Amino acid sequence: MRAVLAWKETVSEQCVYDLAFKPDGSQLIIAAGLRVLVYDTADGVLIMPLKGHKDIVYCVAYAKDGKRFASGSADKSIIIWTSKLEGILKYTHNDSIQCVAYNPVTHQLASCSSGDFGLWSPEQKSVNKHKVSSKITCCGWTNDGQYLALGMMNGVVSIRNKNGEEKVKIERPGGSSSPIWSIAWNPSKDEHNDILAVADWGQKLSFYQLSGKQIGKDRTLTYDPCCISYFSKGEYIVMGGSDKQASLYTKDGVRLGTIGEQHSWVWTVPR
Repeated sequence: MRAVLAWKETVSEQCVYDLAFKPDGSQLIIAAGLRVLVYDTADGVLIMPLKGHKDIVYCVAYAKDGKRFASGSADKSIIIWTSKLEGILKYTHNDSIQCVAYNPVTHQLASCSSGDFGLWSPEQKSVNKHKVSSKITCCGWTNDGQYLALGMMNGVVSIRNKNGEEKVKIERPGGSSSPIWSIAWNPSKDEHNDILAVADWGQKLSFYQLSGKQIGKDRTLTYDPCCISYFSKGEYIVMGGSDKQASLYTKDGVRLGTIGEQHSWVWTVPR
């Protein structure tokens, strides 16, 4: 498999911490500096820079229906934007926002910070927040939208239900406390169980069932992983990190080769 460059854009020397595609593939939103940049994916033309945050934007996410997207920042705020690029809601946490994820079924938004996570939906005015014992670095909903996985700085993966209650706590083998820096649920509809890929800064890639049971053994990496993403049918995985590359893996974690190389760490590889 050979990657072909479609277009390339230099974002004013700003670190790009996160990317998200509009579900129909027509737009790409980028977290860069204090702004959210919106691009046309057909030709790479910048449609509009969105201003609203007062500090670095760390994360962005599009709702599955394409009607809204969210951005989270070091200014401790979340902004909800419409598909027409209008900011319609802003709410805050007590700490810097680390990651956001929309429920694929209910469009409920999970926003996660260093000390808690919030659950917001378009039907409600308030945001239900839940304290956590460690900084949340990554999050992701199961394909049916029933459970939310939280990756923690202390090496724990906490799986919560839609009400925020913890149902499963995955602690690393051997008492490892290496930060969990990226997680992803396999989107394949052919799998009999929900499968969660977990990448940590102990340079390991692991796989777990929703029950918390590990599948196979840890895969050893040669770099600190910062991002992980499945192909749409779950047949391949793309990962990036401190090795300054985007690499292709099988769904079982066997490295197949390099997709692209960068000049610095790779922080995000959305599908």
